[in-house]
Amino acid sequence: MKILLIRPSAYNRSMARVLPLGLLAIGSILKQNGYDVKIADLRISDHPQKELETVMREFDPDIVGIGIMTVESRYGFAEAARIKRLKPEVKIVFGGPHCAHEPQFILCDPNVDYMVCGEGDLTIVELVRALDTGGVLEGIEGIAFRKDGGYVKTPDRPVIRDLDTLRNEYDLIDPERYFNFKCAMDFFPAYRNRRFIPIVTSRGCPFKCTYCHDIFDKSTQYKSAKGIVDEMEYLVRTYKVGEFSIVDDVFNLNMKRAKEVMDEVIRRGLKVHITFPNGLRADFFDDELIAKMRRAGVYRMALGIESGSQRIQDQIKKDLDIGILPGVVEKLSRNRISVHGFFMLGFPTETREEMEATIDFACSLPLTTANFSLVIPNPGTELRDTFIKERADAHEGFSEYSYDYVNCNASRVQAEELAYLRKEANRRFYFSLKRARHVLNTVDMGWLMRSAIKTPFALLWKNTIAPTNAPTMT
Repeated sequence: MKILLIRPSAYNRSMARVLPLGLLAIGSILKQNGYDVKIADLRISDHPQKELETVMREFDPDIVGIGIMTVESRYGFAEAARIKRLKPEVKIVFGGPHCAHEPQFILCDPNVDYMVCGEGDLTIVELVRALDTGGVLEGIEGIAFRKDGGYVKTPDRPVIRDLDTLRNEYDLIDPERYFNFKCAMDFFPAYRNRRFIPIVTSRGCPFKCTYCHDIFDKSTQYKSAKGIVDEMEYLVRTYKVGEFSIVDDVFNLNMKRAKEVMDEVIRRGLKVHITFPNGLRADFFDDELIAKMRRAGVYRMALGIESGSQRIQDQIKKDLDIGILPGVVEKLSRNRISVHGFFMLGFPTETREEMEATIDFACSLPLTTANFSLVIPNPGTELRDTFIKERADAHEGFSEYSYDYVNCNASRVQAEELAYLRKEANRRFYFSLKRARHVLNTVDMGWLMRSAIKTPFALLWKNTIAPTNAPTMT
């Protein structure tokens, strides 16, 4: 049986185009179970429709799996329709964060046959085997499908506890296609080695932030330090990778284990650069961890801060005392680690004064860069339930969600004002001599000279100036 796995092309929508770790994980376990697998990442194709037609004709899959986030879901449905036109009998399976949604919002599309809900490694193997042999679907945990005019959603599958049992088959993709500035810019607006690759060293997060997807349940599973650095050494040796972006939900949650990983990198003398673009917790650092990170090659990280209002922090259940942020960011900066801040505007009941407090707080911190996203009530989150209470139409139109879509708004300001505040946040943050000093004090001068044109200006253009990236109101 042949299985094609794709990420849909998002056209002019700004989406990170780094190596698709989710598809790689699913493809790897299918390959290890004897199936013929191909991955097509249409996000990085210059001619996505033509590439889709070619791979459907030449590979002729029996099953197509489409991995999607909510902000790209409309493109996933569009690709499903194209695939069914090319081969009506093919079975289409949706997976990824968007499939935390209730089945009726996805399986209502006649082109989508099945959903994999939650962690998909084991589920997809059982589903493919059942489709191949005519097995009973109801006994497979973690899926949804149509039956007798309704929808069936089976019980959730327990998460995989031992991540060292999972191994990526990197020959399923061509890493060379991702070693370019376009992919790096979309993912994290800086890099020191163009041959960079994202890796995952743990899954899950125990915190209960209301805005966050819950794919791996509220627990954390870890790879061993040895297993992590073995994989890093393999990628350095095989693909000459020089930089790793660790994209865990919260790498530094277990500081003892985080130090063990850094120690293993140092012990093996692995000369690489390391970044953490996914957002570390500001309240899980000590001097020893910061020092080990620096020695291991860490030069840049993001902190998930979200709001400068303690009321909003408490409402979204971030469980973060924002009073610690200035000291933590200052300490990281003194160790020449560049810090990026994630902020969000437009939480339910949030006032203009609270949004301005977030902007003021961001500008006061010694951050190198920051971004200000608009709140998205993703399916499967507590925040979405709150939105539905605040707005009767919040259950509709999720295919229009993006990080700059202002009509999905349950705050106490109008959409136009929210769009203005986001743009003003970027202007105030970046048009600052103080920000320039933070950049100069934190980053390596050689790297700064190499990337001064293509990185800071590109980020400024993307967030502040470019009319094509203005917040969307329709």
